Amino acid sequence: MDAAATALQPLESLADDLVSSCRSVSWYGYRLLVLLREFDLRNGYREVRGKGRCAADSAEWLDARCGIGRETVRDKLRVGYALLNLPEIESAFEAGELTFAKVRALVEVATLDSEGALLDFARAMTDAQVVEYCRRLRTGTLA
Repeated sequence: MDAAATALQPLESLADDLVSSCRSVSWYGYRLLVLLREFDLRNGYREVRGKGRCAADSAEWLDARCGIGRETVRDKLRVGYALLNLPEIESAFEAGELTFAKVRALVEVATLDSEGALLDFARAMTDAQVVEYCRRLRTGTLA
């Protein structure tokens, strides 16, 4: 879409499309975590042959197949597995209400007892605010 075509779209419609697109990005991020978690749980990296040998783990497999760095994959797996114990946060991520940055920060500190309050906070704050708040919770420097 070029700038001229965007200018023709009513501003309210443009704003709605923008919000919808942001939610879609979050949903696809969630979907990637779910697929990666399932692939890892089923040891897909040992079974799925592609070009060359099977991999030692999901991070190696995805790095070889998609060029996604192993540390990035391990981070996504860590978050994906943590979401198994945080159903409210997982549902909000699936609904596109949270970004991956917020979810990654929340899973570092959330428990079943605290996830509701943390989720309410995260919905109202920016990524940076959530990351900083969770960092301070984690390190015990929240005053």
